[in-house]
Amino acid sequence: MWRISLVSLCLIIESLVCSYISSPVVAQTAKVLTLSLDEAITKAEANNPQLLTAQRSINVAQAGVAVAKDRPNPRFSLDIPFGQAETKHTVGIEQLIELGGKRGARLALANSQVQQAQLQLDSLRWQIRTQVRQAYAELAIAQGAQQNAEQSLSINKQLVDIAKVRFQANDVARVDVVQAKFAFVQAQQKVEPAINRVHQATIRLNTLLAQPTDTVISLADGLAFKFSLNDSQQGLAILVKPPDVAVLKNLAKASRLDLALAEQQIQINNNQIQLARSTRIPDVTLAASFVWDPGLSTDGAPPPTTTTAVILGVRVDLPLFNSGGSGVNQARANLSVSQAQKTGLESQVDSEVATAYENVISAQHVLERDRTVLLPQALEVLNLSHESYQYGQTGLSDVLLNQQSVQSVFDNFYADILAYQTALGALEQAVNLPLSAINNTNAPKTP
Repeated sequence: MWRISLVSLCLIIESLVCSYISSPVVAQTAKVLTLSLDEAITKAEANNPQLLTAQRSINVAQAGVAVAKDRPNPRFSLDIPFGQAETKHTVGIEQLIELGGKRGARLALANSQVQQAQLQLDSLRWQIRTQVRQAYAELAIAQGAQQNAEQSLSINKQLVDIAKVRFQANDVARVDVVQAKFAFVQAQQKVEPAINRVHQATIRLNTLLAQPTDTVISLADGLAFKFSLNDSQQGLAILVKPPDVAVLKNLAKASRLDLALAEQQIQINNNQIQLARSTRIPDVTLAASFVWDPGLSTDGAPPPTTTTAVILGVRVDLPLFNSGGSGVNQARANLSVSQAQKTGLESQVDSEVATAYENVISAQHVLERDRTVLLPQALEVLNLSHESYQYGQTGLSDVLLNQQSVQSVFDNFYADILAYQTALGALEQAVNLPLSAINNTNAPKTP
């Protein structure tokens, strides 16, 4: 009579291990945004404030191109004397003629800076993409952990009920009831932090998506937490072996934006050298002026004869004290630094790809053991320990100890999924290609 139905207990236990991420319980009037991981990334790329700010920097660089196209304006001069000491009136115009390809060098440098700004924007876009992947996975983990904590609380409540029934039947001592209640309170203590973790993860993801922080997000990829012995290849926990590391390194060399930025910086330095060289050639200023002199006149004197003249002139700065060679040397020094940085970066890229690849493979092995070994064993241990206590074959302490061990297995499962998603994000960033392209060896070589 004191025994609780084994079927109902097993159903509760099964709900713990077969639980999956679902939308948080909210009022029916609250707006719920359902997003897959790819949709979240797309939304962030369209709305993230950091990206929108960076896009404006391209407008600044493009304005620099317009400035580089400008030609020097002519200079107009008019000299009108006052007083009798000077009577000449002069009207002149001057035009600066740039020599040595200065304008072309400025324009080439400005165009290179536009390309650099675009690459910097693309690089930031990949950083945001990685942050969204991490935030999305963290929210999935937090929601799964919350549901797990709530299910664990429900199971501990069942243990309290079992202990009470057995105590009333004089089958166990009162200490079992006290111990079961204590375990229930401990499980209850874990629910609030789990809820807060969901709130914090939701705020972070909403911030990256540039939407109100209280927007409720339902994760379409939350099936990672649905454990089934028959089919567990779902959602965020799907396992796909990436291509060989040598293939990934070649993809990275063709796609990494920081390598492209380094190459672009070298191009900018070359353009700066050309601009510095062009400044060594003096510019020429052509001048023309018209002069007329009505002459001096005094009271009683005959009117003077007006004289006129046209004056043509050429003005050139003589490079006697500053030949501009220091500017060329400085530009060359900057070029050598950029070339050395690119060489070091190429080695760093190979290291990052190799490290990310090994982390992905390791995380996959851990998740595979979770599915095929630890989770099935945890399910069996949980069922058997509760069944043994129900029929008086084991003590409550052993049941609680087993339950803690099982709980740690599921906690580790969530952490392993987060580690796997983090490793995938690092690999995606190391190669600078989406995972869909990484898993396709015929992927295009540009981002």
